[in-house]
Amino acid sequence: MPTPDPAETTVTPPAKLQSDGIGLLGAATLGVVFLSPAMTLYGLFGPIVLAAGNAAPLAFVFALLATLPTAYGYAVLSRDFPTSGSAADWSARASTPRVGIWTGWIVFLYYLTNFIIQPVALGLFFGDLLKALNLSPPGGQGVGFVLGVVFCCALPAWMVYRGIAVSTKSALIFLLIEIAVVTALCATILWLAPQRGTPLSLTGFSLTAAARNSSGLFQALVFGMLGFCGFDVISTVAEETKMARTRIPQATMLALLFYAVLVIVGIWALTLGGEPSALRLAATEGRMPINDVARSFWGRGSLLVTLTAISATLGLAVVTSLGASRILFDMGRRGAAAVRFARLHPRYKTPWNSLNVIFLCGFLGAAVVFGCVGAYNAYVWWATTSTFFAMMTYLFVNVAVIMLNRERLFASLGGFLLYAVIPALGIAADAYIVVQSFFIEQWHQDWATGKSVVVFDVICALLAALLALTARRGDRAS
Repeated sequence: MPTPDPAETTVTPPAKLQSDGIGLLGAATLGVVFLSPAMTLYGLFGPIVLAAGNAAPLAFVFALLATLPTAYGYAVLSRDFPTSGSAADWSARASTPRVGIWTGWIVFLYYLTNFIIQPVALGLFFGDLLKALNLSPPGGQGVGFVLGVVFCCALPAWMVYRGIAVSTKSALIFLLIEIAVVTALCATILWLAPQRGTPLSLTGFSLTAAARNSSGLFQALVFGMLGFCGFDVISTVAEETKMARTRIPQATMLALLFYAVLVIVGIWALTLGGEPSALRLAATEGRMPINDVARSFWGRGSLLVTLTAISATLGLAVVTSLGASRILFDMGRRGAAAVRFARLHPRYKTPWNSLNVIFLCGFLGAAVVFGCVGAYNAYVWWATTSTFFAMMTYLFVNVAVIMLNRERLFASLGGFLLYAVIPALGIAADAYIVVQSFFIEQWHQDWATGKSVVVFDVICALLAALLALTARRGDRAS
């Protein structure tokens, strides 16, 4: 992570993003694309089912309930303080500039690690695509994986560098494609599963099923929370959205609820279509388990799932790189990072220097972890890592809701409920997940995909705090 350049301490005049670039639909689209119904089902279905078994749908319900208070917090703060810095700016207002800087680095790590997931995922799906087409590149699986990583960095970069309008339109196209295919696959499973001896049942939503594997449910909750991470990217485009004080809160809740219906029904349908033992074998062999489920119902038509997984991954890469670059842009603009990151392209009004960092880290992060733990485990590793920083971000946001609304929460019983009780529930949920799912459950896993994640996350959080303490502009209010 860069430190401020002593020679670059001001931006004159302050850099401004393109205003009024998108509306309600555009902002909500970015949120749903970041949430990504297809990639949640394609990418997270395997880890969640392997951890929680038949209780996988319940894990998503719990994750939604844990997310709703935080989503409300984002809506409230976006209404009162619309800014591309989102959680970082809010934390600075609620406490001190240095806490805001620390929050900014945590948010940046959240979006950055979420972006790194995408090249890893595309590398996996690209390898499956080559197998389906009976193509074997020289060098085997590793070469196919790297080709997918390069493609996932190159095409989204071309889109995102050209501006917010191009990014939004591209993301919408990817979203419509993936929703159509996901809906068709789930409908096929629900139609054919009873004929194959698997009756439609709501057992996956029962507490009884969860009680049989409570430890696995907490492991699954990590991935369930990752599935619901992403609505917050909407807050980072507040300065580029028309009527932001109204549209950003509306888009936040609209995107989250639309996505929740799709993904909870979808994960329930998929659990009816695959045997846990077969899915575990697929993961062990470095394949995405969703492809085995699709192949059993669609045969050769399962190639369509792989293609739309690639499409969904590209859409996610567009949105996650956009969010990460806006956070780094705001950090540079406020003096918390080198001011070069606040410089915009003269034509496209995009933070090119920030984007350079995002795409370089995406390629290196995917390649290095792949070399250490393999393709599928690299996906699990980065997914778990990103969830940790997401939960830390959400903790900061919920605290900011309380601190910035102290007068409102004491004004009436309704204000106390809205500005104290709801964010307190969000704090409790996020803190419990961090402690139980990370510092307890993950620490009891093996080093490759468990303990190493905890160590990496803690080191990064401490480095972020150190950068905040040593920042030259830390004494300046946002």
